[in-house]
Amino acid sequence: MPSGTISSIRLFVAPAAAGKTAYVVDRVRKAARRLEGVPRVVVPSRLQARALRRRLAETGGAIGIRVLTFDRLVAECLREAGEIAVELSEPVRYRLIRAVVDSLPLQHYRPLTDRPGFVGALQGVIRELKAGMIPPHRFARAVADLDDGLRLRELAAVYAEYQRRLQRNGWADREGLIWLAVDAVERNPQVGRDWPLLAVDGFDDLTPAQLALLARLARRVGETVVTLTGDPDSPDRPLVHRRFRRTRRRLEEALGVRAEPLPGATVHLPPPLAHLEAHLFSRGGVSQVEAAGAVERIEAPDRAAEVRVALRWLKARLVEDGMGPGEVALLARDVRPYRPFILQTAAEFGLPVRLVDGLPLRANPAVAALLDLLRLMLPRADSGDEPALPRRPVIEAWRSPYFDWSGLPEEETGEPIGITLRDADRLDAAARWGRVIEGLSQWEEALTHLVSLSEREEADDEQDVPAGVPVGQEARDLLAKFRCFVRRLTPPRGEQPLRAFVGWLEDLIGDDPALRSPVHPSPEGPTSLRMVEQVRAGEDAAAEQDVAALRALKDVLRGLVWAEEALVTDPVDFPRFFDEFAGAVEAATYRLPIHPDREEILVANVAQARGLPFRAVAVLGLAEGEFPATLSEDPFLRDADRRALRDRFDLPLLPSTESAEAEYFYETVTRPRERLLLTRPRLADTGGLWQPSPFWEEVGRLVAVETETVTVEALPAPDRAASWPELLESLAAWGDPAAEAWAWVRERAPERMTALEAALEVLHQRLGGADNRPFDGDLTPLADTFTHRFGPDHLWSASRLEAYRDCPFRFFVAHALGLEPREEPQAGLDARRLGSIYHRLLEATYKAAADPTDRESLLAALEKVAGGVLDEAPEREGFRETAWWAQTREEIVQNVRRSLEALAGLEDDFTPHAYELPFGLEGVSPLVVEVAGDGFRLRGVIDRVDRASDGSVRVIDYKTAGPSDYRPGSLEKGKKIQLPLYALAARDALGLGKPVEGFYWHVRHAEPSGFTLSAFGPEEAMELALRYAWEAVRGARAGLFVPAPPADGCPGYCPAVGFCWHYRPRYTG
Repeated sequence: MPSGTISSIRLFVAPAAAGKTAYVVDRVRKAARRLEGVPRVVVPSRLQARALRRRLAETGGAIGIRVLTFDRLVAECLREAGEIAVELSEPVRYRLIRAVVDSLPLQHYRPLTDRPGFVGALQGVIRELKAGMIPPHRFARAVADLDDGLRLRELAAVYAEYQRRLQRNGWADREGLIWLAVDAVERNPQVGRDWPLLAVDGFDDLTPAQLALLARLARRVGETVVTLTGDPDSPDRPLVHRRFRRTRRRLEEALGVRAEPLPGATVHLPPPLAHLEAHLFSRGGVSQVEAAGAVERIEAPDRAAEVRVALRWLKARLVEDGMGPGEVALLARDVRPYRPFILQTAAEFGLPVRLVDGLPLRANPAVAALLDLLRLMLPRADSGDEPALPRRPVIEAWRSPYFDWSGLPEEETGEPIGITLRDADRLDAAARWGRVIEGLSQWEEALTHLVSLSEREEADDEQDVPAGVPVGQEARDLLAKFRCFVRRLTPPRGEQPLRAFVGWLEDLIGDDPALRSPVHPSPEGPTSLRMVEQVRAGEDAAAEQDVAALRALKDVLRGLVWAEEALVTDPVDFPRFFDEFAGAVEAATYRLPIHPDREEILVANVAQARGLPFRAVAVLGLAEGEFPATLSEDPFLRDADRRALRDRFDLPLLPSTESAEAEYFYETVTRPRERLLLTRPRLADTGGLWQPSPFWEEVGRLVAVETETVTVEALPAPDRAASWPELLESLAAWGDPAAEAWAWVRERAPERMTALEAALEVLHQRLGGADNRPFDGDLTPLADTFTHRFGPDHLWSASRLEAYRDCPFRFFVAHALGLEPREEPQAGLDARRLGSIYHRLLEATYKAAADPTDRESLLAALEKVAGGVLDEAPEREGFRETAWWAQTREEIVQNVRRSLEALAGLEDDFTPHAYELPFGLEGVSPLVVEVAGDGFRLRGVIDRVDRASDGSVRVIDYKTAGPSDYRPGSLEKGKKIQLPLYALAARDALGLGKPVEGFYWHVRHAEPSGFTLSAFGPEEAMELALRYAWEAVRGARAGLFVPAPPADGCPGYCPAVGFCWHYRPRYTG
């Protein structure tokens, strides 16, 4: 402003959507045309700044005008004054407060200092004190006079020490920069002197610090214009106008002016929305107006469905009303719980969206993969420094598309790591075979053992190494790659400065090739995983997202180094570094790059969208406790403290529980210029009923709007479908009336129709009851193949016959396709290995007993052999000992002792004759069953055969399971046929004599089964078992594998659990 000119200050007030921003645009354009200087416009957020720049550009007047946020205004003031300030980032500010808390001898707060959220809440209080321009000494004097004990005095001490450290190091936080700007403007009379116009638009609240700077600038610049929401001529509406009126009073006092109505102010809204603006939360009776399509309400079952209806409605606005993506918005009081549903549904609907808050950095797949990779090298619990290396994450790291394992494990190392996807599969197979759970020692043990085995064709059958598990040289190569992998991931050892770990991690991640200089390109590090190159090789959309996340991650790493240098922290070890790094990632977000040529639907919290105009807005979450949000009292400065500090010491502190929710809602419903949609979920996240928000009810009071209720089963009509899946589902539900639409789909998307028709054919065959159902296990057209596969020379086992009888489809998947459930290795014993130990211990005991019929002799033999059998069990059975193994050993010995006593006490003529008798194995002839020129062969191992004095035999089969499933009815139904078949094998295959008795012996219960051969009738039992065995054999040969889920549900170990549509989980409660 020229010397001697008196500055003009105007404060204009107008309702929402009444043209305040349009007035400011007009004023700054006129000021710019005078060419007397550069006018400034200050708005609350970068979002509003971007919108205002676009609006100025559309009117042809963006050149020569500076649009600033308040932070940028502060920066301009400091720059013009020649001041230099170092601003703390939020992560560094957090670490500084943590350092202050740790350094002070706190008593009242000491038990709380390590609680989650403590430092964050303290940071909020300090931010509020500084925004109120309350210096530490003034706050300390006030709380000392209150004499409220240690609580407030310790808070004042933390604040004072925090500010002292800032000043000692020449740093400033965000609020402190305003203090510096106020002082700079005060000391430098030329700051702002050549600004022809300073316009302040879109604010509904200003802090005392912001007001102080505006007041000083307003006396310097040529003209100051401030616009504020409100209506001086309308009746007072405390819920809507309280904050606006308080801000107005503060502005009037700070600027020395009186507010005046905005010239030509007119509310530019359709009648229903204008009615809401004028009467929302008004007192007294107000007439209701028709919605006329401008206001809509939809109730959805839950948040996910709520997002679908809202985005479908917005897509209709784009398609039917010709709106652009940048002209509509999706708002919520808090977007965070809706974020995953928004991203997923927007992708399905093909809608471009931009989340103002960005995306959580920790949720990005590339960043998550890197965190998982680093987590591999954290030490195992109670194992010193041995890296954890849990099995599944190791395999995932080898398979990850984000890592290039072709580099070197270390500098100056000749051989690259060279991991391939095939290596990952082989390592997985080796780890499952070796029962690797976690720990470097387990990996080394399993792989070294496989190296020691000879090649497969020479391997000992007893090693039981299945196909796909590497042995010999193949295992040696894999072990070498694994060791290189571990060396590459080994972080700096011992305690190191953070920068050492950061440098190591940045080398691991690698550079961004797009940022390399074309003139002096730097080669990629030989040990880098080339993460950015790997990302850029993927799909464009995913690559853009991942690159943005990795760049944000590099910023996090730089922040850690900056904080270490600034705060002079102690060295840390790798676990501490990882905690610091993961915590910083957890708190960080990243934003995708903005494409000026691409419009996007804004997704934001309602507070972020204040002042932004749209043609249509959908608002989520009109439920009790969601919007309005529930507020809680500040734990540091309670409301009683605030009242006392305000009333007695004139400190500008507001109650922490003072709600601005009504003002937020007022500003939200006045954002759209044409159409407004309000939605609410009927069910809370916990599944309980969720009551509507009072704001929902308030809209219903003022506008006659019919609420649409969407149910879980509801599908949109075909003309309302927003995606291909929705359209196809909708057309299927509509049936014949949709014939014309089906023809359109067939023409526009023939590949979708082909896939859908194929799926329908499968479904019809499954549900239609047709005799030949190839998609439901009926493979009779392939009977010749299965007859050959399971012909007379095929060796059956009793367990496979029972598997077919139990469910033919389970048999087909397991034994025809050869699929097995991919069980995760676990510490300790599973049922199969436990059964094997019981069998081995019983066999060893009987063989070692001097007299297998004598109780004392058996118990003495048990004491003799138990230690050896159980000592070798972990290695022989392939399981890893746990802390419970000692107790399990005792239980096994006790159960076997009880069984030995019970078996020895049986009063009969039988004596043990043989144990673990094979037939059809180890060179022993199988049981051959022939009928009318057809036959099948059976193999197995009989646990025990006893012989009586007359030469007759008794067959015993040990079971670790309980006796409930081994009753006579189990044979009658064809479920348990093993024992009668083994009795038949003892007679016909082994020639041991006539079977007259037999039972299953339940070792852990020390009792026989309810089924016995003698009670059922030996011949009758063997004949019935053969009949059921023939049914299984002939059914398999005929290709009949139709699923037959057991009455009590399917076993969890069935290999078809993941894809069988008949699967019903077995109740185990």
